[in-house]
Amino acid sequence: MKKALWLAPATLIVALILAVTTSVGAQADIKVTSVTISPDSVKEGETVTITATVKNTGDAPGSYTLVLKIDNEVEATKEIVDLAADASQTVAFTVTKDVAGDYIVDLNGFPGYFTVTRSFWDVFSPITWAIIGGIVSVLVLFIIVLAAIPPRKQQAGAVPKTRGTGRRGPLPAAPTPTPTPMPGAAPTPTAFPTPGPMAAPHAAPTARAVFSVSNLTITPNQVKEGEPVTISAIVANNGTESSKYSVVLRIGGVVEGITELTLAPGASQPAIFTVTKDAGNYYAELDGLAGTFSVIALIPAHFSVGNLVIAPDQVKQGDSITVSAVATNTGEVAGAYSVVLKVKGVAESIEEVSLGPGGSQRVAFTVTKDTPGFYQVDLEGLSGRFVVEMEWNE
Repeated sequence: MKKALWLAPATLIVALILAVTTSVGAQADIKVTSVTISPDSVKEGETVTITATVKNTGDAPGSYTLVLKIDNEVEATKEIVDLAADASQTVAFTVTKDVAGDYIVDLNGFPGYFTVTRSFWDVFSPITWAIIGGIVSVLVLFIIVLAAIPPRKQQAGAVPKTRGTGRRGPLPAAPTPTPTPMPGAAPTPTAFPTPGPMAAPHAAPTARAVFSVSNLTITPNQVKEGEPVTISAIVANNGTESSKYSVVLRIGGVVEGITELTLAPGASQPAIFTVTKDAGNYYAELDGLAGTFSVIALIPAHFSVGNLVIAPDQVKQGDSITVSAVATNTGEVAGAYSVVLKVKGVAESIEEVSLGPGGSQRVAFTVTKDTPGFYQVDLEGLSGRFVVEMEWNE
């Protein structure tokens, strides 16, 4: 009986070890292999498509979460479920921005960027365009009027040109000839050039926040089931503008948590995550930084019985005897155990105890016998005896 009770927990422990070993042996290894941004320059309100190719280079199916960041803030997430070993999958995101500027893209550590520009008609407001149109119309009308005015008549009192051979009056001044432009020479500008379209103003350089993540720490890197693991890193703003930054923690390729930090220029702050996992080996990623930790399975509930006490060990017929022992749970998980008392090899009574990890409890049985004699006691492998004496009637 004692051998069978020890064999059952041992078999369970071996089965758990085999299960954990099997699950650790085959693991998925999913990574982003390429990212495409098309087009990389659009007008305000137009759509940009960001496409990623994800491949599982491991030897087991697995899940993976894609997190798209734009200017260090999470824009969208998509999860790939049960990607087969050595298989790949393409995932596409669509993004629309209404504000002109350069946008930095980060897709699971793959960088990129796209530009949103203003259209020509968005350079000025409608009122400003109306004013400019009015000015241009006035200038065009003024040019047309100048072209329509006839040349000036000869002024009164001018000496007319005489005919014949007599004395001539002063000759009128010859008109200034219009110079013929040389081949290849630039044309002479007119007094009122026709206004052309206004060039789009260049955007003034703007300040930007530039973030970096470093010093990944996993503490402790080996725990038992139910114990927490702390994963942290230092986030620094190396730019010239205050901004927000989203730190993403993945475990086994799946997003475990996201925390958002707001940092001033030159400032740094730790990003801290606390996780609790079942037994196994885990691969943690935090914005391009990676590390591992292990969770050890708890020892199942295991009971031992000791400190047998029989009191009293000699009684008269019909008197009670107390048989007791201490049951202890030596495992790391709570459990229940049935303590069986045998008298002369026959089960006399059963008591069930429930104990937490490391807990102990004394279990007591009351026995009454009317037949005189020696009684052998067995309590979970502990042996003893008591005597019932014959009661003499005088």
